[in-house]
Amino acid sequence: MLCQRMGDFGRIMDITKFRAENDGIYAFKPQPDRYLAFFKKGNKIIVTNAYRKSGDKMPKKEKKLAIKNRADYLSRNPDIEEEEK
Repeated sequence: MLCQRMGDFGRIMDITKFRAENDGIYAFKPQPDRYLAFFKKGNKIIVTNAYRKSGDKMPKKEKKLAIKNRADYLSRNPDIEEEEK
């Protein structure tokens, strides 16, 4: 449902459902899961990793993994331009 809403409207304004996590990483937050992602030009969303929520804060290892996966993706696709939302 959240992915469809993002596709239809380009943004989700409710930070309880979608939020910037800094470092170019964004979190989709359908309960009880979390999907970490970044945007590339052309309104494409690249999901880097996902996890099941078990506490109030995002585990540091999950965010580090998202940053690592984003860097890996961008290094393998140098012609890809990122887009800030």
